[in-house]
Amino acid sequence: MTADIPLPGLDRLMEMYRKYGLHMEFRPPGRAPPEAGALVAGYPFDPLLAAVYRRLGRADFGGEFGGQLFLSRVDDQRNGIALDTEGFRRSEEPFRSSVIFGNIPGLAHYFAVVPKLADERGRQPVIFIDAYMDRYVLPIASDVDRFFDTLSHFIDLLVVDQGYLFDGMPGIHFPDSVPELIARDRRLVEMIITGRFDFIMNLGDEFQDWLARVKSA
Repeated sequence: MTADIPLPGLDRLMEMYRKYGLHMEFRPPGRAPPEAGALVAGYPFDPLLAAVYRRLGRADFGGEFGGQLFLSRVDDQRNGIALDTEGFRRSEEPFRSSVIFGNIPGLAHYFAVVPKLADERGRQPVIFIDAYMDRYVLPIASDVDRFFDTLSHFIDLLVVDQGYLFDGMPGIHFPDSVPELIARDRRLVEMIITGRFDFIMNLGDEFQDWLARVKSA
């Protein structure tokens, strides 16, 4: 078996949920989770996702109402990443080139990796997909663990948001409201500036400011 890869971003995300007493639930890992580089939904499996699924079989951060992340179930009974990705597989972007590994509960908002943009270690960047009628894609992390880390810092902001404190309806949303957090991932910013994501993004005017703030932060 491949040696475990440290996942400090995932550890910090779990720590924030424990610190603030937020709902967090896990399933145990399967006996034989996909290895790094194994074909899942026709693409090489991301090594950081492989490390995640050696630790757990599914994760729920925040619950069904107001949660921030459902991490797809991958265990001996079900490979949710393969099922979701193949279920969405279409000829057009972003679904043609991405592998879905999670979603925001209750919304057609998905988190996916882009295998063709993997670095020299095979680590794949993460995108956010809004799959409603005016579909759009935002690049949000240079790899899966950076995604967890960025989301953990968003939780720090969420728990002091006045709307969230008042009635659980936050005035900020991930990743739309936090381009400055996204921009802390300098390798991601370099990828955006050099046009690596241009083939998969379809941003209207309303997100040009978001993109400019990521590039310049």
